[in-house]
Amino acid sequence: MKRYDKINAIAGCLLLGVFCGTGVFAEDHTTKARPSNFKKKQPNFIVILTDDQGWGTTSIAMDPAVPDSKSDFFRTPNLEKLAAMGTRFTQAYSAHPNCSPSRAAVLTGRSPAALHFTDICGRNSGGLYVGNKVIPPQHINALPEDDVTLPEIIKKNIPAYKAAHFGKWHVGKVGPSGHGFDMSDGPTGNKEGSVPDNLPDDPKRIFSMTTRANEWMEQRVKAEDPFYLQVSHYATHIKPQSRPETKNRVESRPSGTRHQNTEFGAMVEDMDDGIGQLLAKVKELGISDNTYIFFTADNGSLPTDDPGNINGPVRGSKATVWEGGIRVPFIIAGPGVPSDHVSRVPVVGYDIYPTICDLLGISTLPAEVEGGSIRPAWELDADVVKRLRPELVFHWPHYQHGKHSVPDSTVLLDGYKLHYFWETGKVELYNLKTDLAEAKDISQSMPEKAKELEALLHAHLKEINAQIPELNKDYDPATDPALVKVKKPNDKKKKKKNKKS
Repeated sequence: MKRYDKINAIAGCLLLGVFCGTGVFAEDHTTKARPSNFKKKQPNFIVILTDDQGWGTTSIAMDPAVPDSKSDFFRTPNLEKLAAMGTRFTQAYSAHPNCSPSRAAVLTGRSPAALHFTDICGRNSGGLYVGNKVIPPQHINALPEDDVTLPEIIKKNIPAYKAAHFGKWHVGKVGPSGHGFDMSDGPTGNKEGSVPDNLPDDPKRIFSMTTRANEWMEQRVKAEDPFYLQVSHYATHIKPQSRPETKNRVESRPSGTRHQNTEFGAMVEDMDDGIGQLLAKVKELGISDNTYIFFTADNGSLPTDDPGNINGPVRGSKATVWEGGIRVPFIIAGPGVPSDHVSRVPVVGYDIYPTICDLLGISTLPAEVEGGSIRPAWELDADVVKRLRPELVFHWPHYQHGKHSVPDSTVLLDGYKLHYFWETGKVELYNLKTDLAEAKDISQSMPEKAKELEALLHAHLKEINAQIPELNKDYDPATDPALVKVKKPNDKKKKKKNKKS
């Protein structure tokens, strides 16, 4: 494939499964004779995926040029260590503003728009579909079984690899075992991360999940199996959970100006502790110099009672394609990756798939893969990730009334970001280089740029056969779910109960 031509030439990598040029091996790479039992080490891969964690919710300045990309209250010392070990990307995106689609994108290397996986599993009816100005398309509710997932393509090309998934799945009833993973927690969703049984010692199942991951890694190292491990946290999804001692510590701390929410802060800090235990295990097992670690989130956070946007100095939150819904933390550490480094190359969650394949010398990918390898960004100091298409598109053809979210698709190219609102056909254009908060619409002052990007957006969506919302010919403002407060069926029961009590 053309986008890998440059990559395949790097440092003279030769054959599938032969990893070179990044310091993974301590062995001599000359042509001298080796023992017959000589066995090269394949690199290990760990993907840490957090839930609803906005760009500005860590104690790392995700962009050193933007002070508010770092929290002034939450503390994540282990993520700070990870950032010091590797490279953080200032302009990193989840593939989608909601969890199921972005998780599917990580596993397939494809955008949710192309997958037709544009909202979470099982949300296909009710007021989000009926009575609105446009009719959202019916999306799929599970990871397509025909798509070759990341663990499947790894194992197909290099059978020695083992794969495990611990934590939140939420991409369909067919669990990880049906998509290439040898070990997992099954087809889990949101509920497992919020049940009261998790408390007080295992909030959001952070520590039991980490223990299982650590034990599995230890087994793989003893067996000399190279591995792909995905640890998908339930934190920081709503219904905050944390250990009492963590919450007490956070509550005793002076509030920040931007962040003050102690429940969210305690949950973030417990999750950071779990990540620290994972990093410590990698070091204990002696595989630090042979393991790549990817850290990112599935989408931005929900608003909290904090005075400023919890996601950072960006607009919007989860379930929107404003920067607050899709810009997320993103760190890569591992052999040959510069330490304590900052990259301004735009990256997206579905770039992880081709990046890992590139690192393994797997050059033939499914034709549908849309992501590109991030490897040249740290090896060659490339200023772009080469993908099938140079622009990034985020397609949200749905509603989320509680989050004031309407169907909106965006295209991002060369620092310009255009929104297209499906209800009205209106466009808004922003220059993210000078207006990270998307506060000043410049579509009127730059009409040619707006037309160019609008045409590019529609062409992109057509090329990938994205599902498009339809205008509701029977629309009536009197029955618009966003305008009418619908009485819930159990409202009367609640009132009677309250009266009696």
